[in-house]
Amino acid sequence: MIRKLLLASVATATIAGSAIAADLPSRKAPPPAFIPPPVLTWQGFYVGANGGAFWNNSRNITTVGTDFGVPLAGAAPFSAAAAIAATNNFGNNGNNNRVGFLGGVQWGYNWQWNQIVLGTESDFQGTFDSCRNNGNNGAFFGGFGNNNNGCIQTSVGLAPIDATGLNMLGVQAVERRMDYFGTSRVRAGFLVTPTLLLYGTGGVAYGHIRTTSVISTAVAGVPAGAVIPGVSVFDDRRLKAGWTAGGGLEWMFLPNWSVKAEALYYDLGRTTFTQNFTQLLPPLGIALSSTGTRTIFNNTGVIARAGLNYHFSWGAPAPVVARY
Repeated sequence: MIRKLLLASVATATIAGSAIAADLPSRKAPPPAFIPPPVLTWQGFYVGANGGAFWNNSRNITTVGTDFGVPLAGAAPFSAAAAIAATNNFGNNGNNNRVGFLGGVQWGYNWQWNQIVLGTESDFQGTFDSCRNNGNNGAFFGGFGNNNNGCIQTSVGLAPIDATGLNMLGVQAVERRMDYFGTSRVRAGFLVTPTLLLYGTGGVAYGHIRTTSVISTAVAGVPAGAVIPGVSVFDDRRLKAGWTAGGGLEWMFLPNWSVKAEALYYDLGRTTFTQNFTQLLPPLGIALSSTGTRTIFNNTGVIARAGLNYHFSWGAPAPVVARY
């Protein structure tokens, strides 16, 4: 009898303990908070770096000589021949390939409406020229001389001095470089996929153009010192502005990170300068010829470059957070 009472008591205690345990709060860990994935958006501010190459496709450099005339009797044929020998149109044979390298930074802001992305972008690049030029002369007796002198183009002209049996020799060397380059443009693009942007772009461009020209004329075939050659040196550095247009592709390979490739055509206008010089007869320094020249070339070219951008996504729409 006592044994049955003990067993009944144990069973009652067990049932009561289970019931009490069921009423206690659960100690199970809560589910992890849901963190939404980053919103893929093109909208917002971005900065980046770029590098590439540029080609100066304005190969033609034209110089026109003018005979200022001299009062010295019998010198008229010399002065006229000097103007002809100084007249050159070189670089127009298409073989002078000017290629340079550039690298710099860009920054901008995008606005996105579904598949349409509009924005503004500015950039600044330092440049390094690497040129291979073959000079060509369009003067009196045709082309003379080819060269491989970096960014220096050289032309040689030869003109007969009437019936004297002598010739006038004209030589001009022109060096032109672009030290740095920048643009400020608008961009209009279409998202082919959510991560691939196809865009066109255009705006203003500027570049620091450096120009040096050395030109001279001399009577060929006369003893050294019989005639003092006429020489003029022009040296100019200035900032020139123009326009640019082009297009490219940009791929957002990670949230906030994208790479791009683009090509731009640029036109920084025309460079025009004049030079004057006189040949002299020693020892009195009487003018044998007096010549003025006007040189013209265009500052146009093509840029091809690649870049890496980081997008801050400032102003982008906030992500939708699930609620429970």
